[in-house]
Amino acid sequence: MKKELLDMKTRSLAILIIIFILFFSIAPFQKVLLNILEENKEVIELYADRFGASSTISQLYDWNIFIFSQWFGKNFGQMIPIFAIILAFPLFSREVENGTMEFLLVRKSRNYVFYSKVFSSLIIGFSIVIIGSILPIIYSLFAGKDFLYEYALKYIIHGIIGVWLWNNITVFFSIIFNDQVKPILSSIGLLAITTALGFLKPLRWLNTYSYVLGGKILSEGKINWIYTESLFVIGGFILLASYYIFKNKEI
Repeated sequence: MKKELLDMKTRSLAILIIIFILFFSIAPFQKVLLNILEENKEVIELYADRFGASSTISQLYDWNIFIFSQWFGKNFGQMIPIFAIILAFPLFSREVENGTMEFLLVRKSRNYVFYSKVFSSLIIGFSIVIIGSILPIIYSLFAGKDFLYEYALKYIIHGIIGVWLWNNITVFFSIIFNDQVKPILSSIGLLAITTALGFLKPLRWLNTYSYVLGGKILSEGKINWIYTESLFVIGGFILLASYYIFKNKEI
């Protein structure tokens, strides 16, 4: 597992840097954004009323609404499935593409190789969700903001399940394909297709973004447990299928 963690060191550091840059380009500038909204109030209200978003804009004056809508509900939340895919796509396919998988399996069992790779990507993915979720808590303490930290803690559950699902989907593609391009294209393509289909009312459940962005936490203050359990089970089945294929795949 140590080797896998070291292999992901560069990607993990890059993701952490992106998270810090995103957060500190948003959180300290609430007043700047609100001043821009005030300066363009007439134009914004015209379009906001047309799209039924006038109340949403006025709520941005609330620190909690601002962070949850702009950080969890947009920038950080939107990146969580992408981060999971970036961490998982080369896990198996790169070893096959570089011709190192045979050497690896001579030294270690298939079970060890599978579990060390999957657990490494999940551990880093979960850590990224936790770091991104507690950043607003730490910032609020230093900035003297009154923050509903329990909402952020609930968001960690949604984020971790999002990583769990998209990590396992990408692991599946990384095992069945023998180069690094197809797993990332397949995973990003599936994410785009399910998100687009989710805009259709009967297929709304396909849009995992509506869950990962924590809409129910913001609107009702609750974790969406039904969707959480469903995605956990689906992710588990995908991981089991990946394990079966890897155990029986000719290298």
